[in-house]
Amino acid sequence: MPANILVVDDELDLQELMQRKFRREIRHGEFSFEFADDGKAALEKIRNGPEVDLVIGDIDMPGMDGLTLLEHLSDFDDKLKTIIISAYGDMDNIRSAMNRGAFDFVTKPIDFQDLLITVKKTLDQLDILKEAFEQRLAAERARSNLSRYFAPNVVQQLADRDEPFGPPREQNLVTLFSDIRGFTTLSEAKSAAEVMEMLREFLGRMEAVIFEHGGTLEKFIGDEVMAIFGTPDTGPKDATNAIACARKMLAELARWNEQRVADGRREISVGVGIHYGPAVLGDIGSERSMEFAVIGDTVNTASRLQGMTRTLNSDLVVSQELIDKVREEACENAAAVLENLVEAGEQEVKGREGKVRVYALRIG
Repeated sequence: MPANILVVDDELDLQELMQRKFRREIRHGEFSFEFADDGKAALEKIRNGPEVDLVIGDIDMPGMDGLTLLEHLSDFDDKLKTIIISAYGDMDNIRSAMNRGAFDFVTKPIDFQDLLITVKKTLDQLDILKEAFEQRLAAERARSNLSRYFAPNVVQQLADRDEPFGPPREQNLVTLFSDIRGFTTLSEAKSAAEVMEMLREFLGRMEAVIFEHGGTLEKFIGDEVMAIFGTPDTGPKDATNAIACARKMLAELARWNEQRVADGRREISVGVGIHYGPAVLGDIGSERSMEFAVIGDTVNTASRLQGMTRTLNSDLVVSQELIDKVREEACENAAAVLENLVEAGEQEVKGREGKVRVYALRIG
């Protein structure tokens, strides 16, 4: 795509000269030209016309002169570059132009070979600037994507890595699932807007608790939340943090329900299931749609434990493997996070060979 050059000069002969002197570059698709006879007309073209890459402007013009134009150009995209034209020896104005943001200058009478070299040099610098701008945008998009999964303090650490999640791999981690009970029934009496508002508030509260406990928000699936503890790097208290997180999620829900009841709204109940074990981590999808994912038996089992909260009449069900890991971590708050988690025996897990020994939260 040709570089779009706006020439600002009140000498009409210059338009013909530019097109004649640079006919080779125009023919080969390197340059295209727009023209304006003073600064005011130039600003109008920049605002309303096609994107301008480079401005070549005379200092001495009636109406809005080149120096005033430079002041206004600072309000536009900082990738817009300017070459100023001035009378030979007019160093005061040239110095003023450079101080106001001009990238380079040429003197009258114009040496068009010198102007061509100056234009190409300026466009080369513009390409470098545009590439840096695109890299910054890509970095901002990557940071925004990371913020979907991780707490703000972790995002900065990951953004500094060339490969934030590392190569696809298998590792031991903790998977947590939380789901609103009776969500379909709860939604039937509400409008679409009310359902979405309720979900946003619920998921926002749960997200904050997950990040507070060092968890990774793997995904929202409707009213279901999936969180991981142990990514992108394993920690010394992932299992302990996961149970502490689940307890805080239930406590946060209880506080929210108090507000809901006071406002005349129905209470919400959830079930939380947590399991510890090996899982596969990595980016999955296509070139157009890629996302970080955690898959495997540990994830499936945690989801089944969440469903088991209904049959065991408990808000929280966890596996023996998770309990063992908490005890292995031996954190100061281990006794507190394990309080009232009572063994509920070996349970059948759909789609999994062998039973899973589980613990359920019993209070009162």
